[in-house]
Amino acid sequence: MKPIYFRILIFLIFLSVIIRIFFLHPTFSDENFYFNVGKNVLEGKVPYKDFFFAHPPLQVYTITFMLKIFGVSFFVGKLIPLISSSICVFLVYLISKESFKNKSSFVSALILLITPSFIIFSTQGYGMWEASLFVLLSIYLILKNRLIGGSLSFLIAVLFRYFSLFYLPFILILLFIKNYKIKKFLIPFLIFSVITALVLILIFGENIINNTIIFQIKNTGIPISQEYFTFQYLGIGLFFIFLGLLSSVYAFQSKNKILMLFSLYPVITDVVIFFLFREIAYHYFLINLPLYVVSIGKTFTISKDKIVQITIPVILILSISSNIPTIDFYLNPLYAERYYSIAIFVENKTSYNDSIFGEPAITSYVSFVTNRRISSDYLDSYMRHLIFEGEENVVNNLEKDKPRIIIEMDNYFLSNPSFRSFILNNYKFERKFEGIPNYSIYVLKD
Repeated sequence: MKPIYFRILIFLIFLSVIIRIFFLHPTFSDENFYFNVGKNVLEGKVPYKDFFFAHPPLQVYTITFMLKIFGVSFFVGKLIPLISSSICVFLVYLISKESFKNKSSFVSALILLITPSFIIFSTQGYGMWEASLFVLLSIYLILKNRLIGGSLSFLIAVLFRYFSLFYLPFILILLFIKNYKIKKFLIPFLIFSVITALVLILIFGENIINNTIIFQIKNTGIPISQEYFTFQYLGIGLFFIFLGLLSSVYAFQSKNKILMLFSLYPVITDVVIFFLFREIAYHYFLINLPLYVVSIGKTFTISKDKIVQITIPVILILSISSNIPTIDFYLNPLYAERYYSIAIFVENKTSYNDSIFGEPAITSYVSFVTNRRISSDYLDSYMRHLIFEGEENVVNNLEKDKPRIIIEMDNYFLSNPSFRSFILNNYKFERKFEGIPNYSIYVLKD
C-alpha cells in the first residue's frame, strides 16, 4: 500500500467527521435514552440499583465520563459514536492490510465510508459502534499475534454489548486459520471475564444479572411487530448479504480461507439474528458491516472478472440510492425541529420539581435538555421493560408520583389496558405533534 493511499484515507476520515458534525441533532433513536442515563449517573445515581438498565455498564460510564469532561450537552453524547465509527474505518484499513497486504485495504475503508448503514447510523449512539471498535481491535491484534491484548479488547467489547459474544466463534475460527494456539486467547479471556464479572457483582449487586441477563432472555409475552425492522433490513442489509455471498464465491474459487471467513460469517450472523431473535433493530447488524466491507474490498480489488468488478459498484450505488429517504429521515436537521418544540412545550408546562413520563426516546430527550425528572426513575420506559416489572407495579408507582406530563406516541401506552386506564382517568389531552412518529402530550388534570 503506497503512503499516498494512507494519507488520502486519513483525509477522508477527517473530512467525514467534519461533515457529520453538522448533522448532529436529535432523532427518533434509543440514543436519547442512553444519553439521559449517562446524565443521571453523572448526577449520582447508580445503574441497576437506582434504575433499570438492560446492558453492560461500559457504555453508560463512557457517556458519563464524556459529559463530565466536556459538559452536559446532547452534542457531547453524539461525539462518542462519531469518534468510534471513524476509528472503525481506520481499523478496517488495518485489518484488511494485515490480512491481504494489498491496496484492498484502502478500497474496503472507502466502501465503509459510503455505505448507507454507515451514513445513517455512524452518529447514532446505540453502543454498537463502541462494541464494533473493540471487536475490530481484537481482530487486528490477533492478526498481529498479540493474543492477550486481543482477548482483553474483546472483553471490553462485551462490556459495551453482550451482543459482541456473537463474534467469539469468528475469533476462534480466525485463530485456527492462522494456526495460533486458541488457548492463548481463550484462557486469558475467560480469566479476565470471571474477574470482571465478580467485580461487577460486587459493585452493582445481583441486580446487574437480573437487568442484563434475566431480562434479555425472559419472554415478556409482548407481541412484537417486526414489519418496520424487516423493511429496514431488506432495504439496507440485503445488499450486503448479496455482496457477502458474491465474495464467498470468489474466496472459494481462490481457496482464500480468511476471505471466506470475512465474507460468510456476517451472512450467517445476519440470518441468525433475523430469524431467531424475538426482537430486532437494524443496529444489531452494524458489527457485521466492517466484516462485509473487508471481504468486498478484497474481492473488488483482486478479482479479474469484469462482471464482479461491475456488479459490486452497481450494488453499492443501488444501496445508496434506494435508501435516500432513510438517510434523509436520520440526517435532515429539519426533522429535529419537532423535538425542540416538544422540549420547549414541556418545559413551559412544568416546573423544575415536576416529573414527566412517556415514550422513552422523546421523554429521555426532553428530560436530558430540560432537567425534568422522569417519574419513579423509569428511565427505561420501553413497554417490554414495564411489563417485565409488572404493569400494576408501574402504574402504582406512577399513581404515587403523579408525573405532570405524559408523552404518548401512536398509542404506545394507550394500547395497554393498565396504562390506558391510568392516563385517561388522570390526564387530559393537550396537544399533538404530528410527524414520524406522532406524539401527543397529556397534562395532569387539576
